[in-house]
Amino acid sequence: MADLKRVLTARSVAAAGAGFAFATMSIVADVQVADLVPGNTGWIAVITAALFCLLASWCFAELSGMFPTSAGVRVYIQQAFNEKMAIPLSAAYIFTVVAASGAEAYVFGSVFEALIPQGPSIWFYVIMGFAIAGALNYFGIDIASGTQNFMAIIMFLFLVCVSLVSLYKFGIRFDNWYNPIGDGAGAEGFITAVALSVFLFAGFEWVTALSEETKEQSVISKGMIGSILILCVVYALLNAALVSAVPKDVLMGREVWTDGLNYGARPHVVFVKIVFGAYELPGLIGVGLLSFLASMTSFNAGILTTSRFLYAMSRDKTMPRYLSRIHMEYFTPYAAILTLCAVALISSILLTLLGGFDSFTYAVAGAEIMMYVLAALSVIKLRKKMKTHVRPFRMPWYPVAAIFTAVFFTLLFVMVFADPKAEVRIGFAIFMSIIAVMVLHTIFVIPWLRKK
Repeated sequence: MADLKRVLTARSVAAAGAGFAFATMSIVADVQVADLVPGNTGWIAVITAALFCLLASWCFAELSGMFPTSAGVRVYIQQAFNEKMAIPLSAAYIFTVVAASGAEAYVFGSVFEALIPQGPSIWFYVIMGFAIAGALNYFGIDIASGTQNFMAIIMFLFLVCVSLVSLYKFGIRFDNWYNPIGDGAGAEGFITAVALSVFLFAGFEWVTALSEETKEQSVISKGMIGSILILCVVYALLNAALVSAVPKDVLMGREVWTDGLNYGARPHVVFVKIVFGAYELPGLIGVGLLSFLASMTSFNAGILTTSRFLYAMSRDKTMPRYLSRIHMEYFTPYAAILTLCAVALISSILLTLLGGFDSFTYAVAGAEIMMYVLAALSVIKLRKKMKTHVRPFRMPWYPVAAIFTAVFFTLLFVMVFADPKAEVRIGFAIFMSIIAVMVLHTIFVIPWLRKK
């Protein structure tokens, strides 16, 4: 049976880790973060979330060094606790984020539908996006990772430059840019903003699924830290720039802009239009470029990482056997890649029929936070259970850092779903429904797969 190719460097891993979060849905989430705190203080929530994500990355770095496998999070939880807990939680975590690709595809298609009113329907753009990302991954890790490096660099430069131009042009809209609990706001909004900001870093730990394709194991820890730093710079700057250029009510879709359009599902469109001002044509080209690159980096990174996880689960007989097939010429898990594209497409169809794309930001934030808690608890458990096991990377400041990570993200999980807003409740329902399906899969399907 063919194996995966070991070709990835730290730069490729960092690009993959940052890639999923370089999405139009992340820009929507960045706006939601800004709306939860007073003035121009959303950037503080983003940086705070980045610091705690760095703590979580130490947990994943230690665990991936102990178990360098594409099965990643499932193996960590199983080794620390048990298989009955590991399979449904890790699978639900992966499929929650894959389902969110449907929300990303919806935003991606709606942007181009608005930019080209007389053009194709939204489904043309949705299918095109998944087809391009699927092809990049199907024809080899070299092509997928090389393209990811290029797109991530372009996205970083584009977002940073547009944000700096906006801040230079408009300055800081509000007097309060330094106190996120001021102006009578209190701490609750800031805590929720930090919790939601975790979504902006979603995917940095996915790169552990690439452990069987890196040139050396240390690449994983370096790549995770690099991706967090990249995302922190981009989204902290963008957060301040967005609310400086455009009123929050317009960004959130509570009010229409002067052109009579509602930009709630695509705040970056009105942002870029305003920043470019009189240069309407370059502005429209910029919007199209930003939307295309944002979605493609997200689709490509998502398929690149989650397909390896699905492949490994199939190889371990916890998913249908066909998902472990490797292409004999390109050395890619092509069956898992094609299946993930199909699942994401179905998700986008359901989203279009049911509405509520913004609920997925909360579902994914919940899945990410849950996994950070489990990673920290796994480190603590395995330090006692496997004292002599080789650890190429050891978490600094253990056990204080591990305990603090577990406690902090547990409280954050409670806070993010304590908000009574409808989209939060729907996001929680989506997340719990996927866990329920994976529990049933573990109880009824896996025994059948193994027996077969």
